Amino acid sequence: MHWAERLADELIAENPEKEEFLCAAGTSPSGSVHIGNFRDIATPYFVVKALQAKGKKAKLMLSWDDFDRLRKVPKNIAAIAPDFDKYIGMPYCMIPDPNGKCSSYAEYYEKEYEQSLAEMGIDIEYRYQGKEYTSGRYVDGIITAMHKRKEIYDILMNYKTQDSDEGERESYYPISVYCSVCKKDFTTVVSYNQETEEITYKCKVCGKEETVSLRDYHLVKLMWKIDWPMRWGAEGVDFEPGGIDHAAASGSYVVAKDIAKAIYGVKAPKFQPYGWLSIAGLGDMHSSTGNNITPATVLEVYEPDMIRWLFAKYAPTDGFAFNFDDTIIRHYSEFDKGLEAVKAGEADEYNTSVYNLSMLDGVNVKAKVPFGVLASVATIVDFNSQAVREILAKIGVEFDTRDEVRLLRVKNWITKHQPSKMYKLLESRNDEYYAQLGEEEKLAVKGLYDYLAERESFTEQEIQQYLYSLINKPELTKKENTQRQQKFFAVFYNVLFGTDKGPRLYLFLSAIDKAKYINLLAF
Repeated sequence: MHWAERLADELIAENPEKEEFLCAAGTSPSGSVHIGNFRDIATPYFVVKALQAKGKKAKLMLSWDDFDRLRKVPKNIAAIAPDFDKYIGMPYCMIPDPNGKCSSYAEYYEKEYEQSLAEMGIDIEYRYQGKEYTSGRYVDGIITAMHKRKEIYDILMNYKTQDSDEGERESYYPISVYCSVCKKDFTTVVSYNQETEEITYKCKVCGKEETVSLRDYHLVKLMWKIDWPMRWGAEGVDFEPGGIDHAAASGSYVVAKDIAKAIYGVKAPKFQPYGWLSIAGLGDMHSSTGNNITPATVLEVYEPDMIRWLFAKYAPTDGFAFNFDDTIIRHYSEFDKGLEAVKAGEADEYNTSVYNLSMLDGVNVKAKVPFGVLASVATIVDFNSQAVREILAKIGVEFDTRDEVRLLRVKNWITKHQPSKMYKLLESRNDEYYAQLGEEEKLAVKGLYDYLAERESFTEQEIQQYLYSLINKPELTKKENTQRQQKFFAVFYNVLFGTDKGPRLYLFLSAIDKAKYINLLAF
């Protein structure tokens, strides 16, 4: 059984009378949302799909925590706005967009992420916490927390190692207040009148001190571990995932679960922790530092179905890495082969569910040209789709409109992330390289030249068989012959491209007009 189907079954069993389920996620627009954060969306999304497949109504909601404060300036923002630290302490939704394109800092990053979610076919509703808080929607939740602030303090202290302090307990307030003048939260709550529901606060930045009614002053935000359970009740959330750190013994979810029950009288939603993702060479991804790979960046090289497939394939607790090296060819190959197995009815139950959850247009779609095949020929013709179509036709491979979209991703992958794979035929013979070759290597080059010159045409399979017969020796072991193959292929690549590596050689030789390269082998 797929992990999303199992979670759906558990939700139904725990709420047998419920007609509609709400699965939620939450993200702070502290910067460009990284691809790792997509797990916060993908996990409940697949649960929604599984619930719907079981005949239940279900929807997905993303809560934008844009009423959170700017804690630090990401490196990429500091580079374009050196004085941006002047906004530290203000809510994201009230900070101007340094890119000059949207109404606020928050909106820029929200729209950026939402566009990627739409491209990946995610059906989702959005909540913007800046609007929710400033509208006064959460006033009752805030006042409830203020009335029960000492109880909240006791719950929080249950999860801390230090002893409770009565003076600290007396002066504890579960809110942060944005100043009415400078809009920063460097404020101190001086007092709270429970009868009038008024607070007096003082700003440490501009010195503003005033007494305001919580019913009317909407620049007040609950602290995170109180804000989260308050919103569970306000929205009626049934399922919400979170980073594995939230599920620790004293993690946010564990504490919020107690507050939800004791303070707000609501049942915490079912929780699913998820593991972290990484990008090879970058380490952990963080939006607030600017050190990340966004979904938009990944979508440049991975098809939407494939991104969904990767997140559906791995259980939420399993970590995996996005890698922009040759791993992507393996990913595409595995994805294509798995899809064909599902279409043929040869896949197991789990993988069948994975593809049913992943494919935007269903599983019965036409197979595409393999990513690796396109990567082998595209650079030679500068990614020209018509030239690629003609080359592939020579080896009996059909190339259509859907393949053009994949070709664009091949181009993005090579030009932006693997420029060393931009193989170009040499303009003249590599005489200097050829001169330093041994006699056996020179005979191999001559043998390849003679084979090609004597034939008007040859298939990919024919040239492959010839190359291996030219290189391999029957008396050697498989390992020894593999080493010879690597050695001689490097020779062929150097006389053709001037590099030790190149496109898939037998595909290249059979697909490209030999008139374009035969003279490079004629020593």
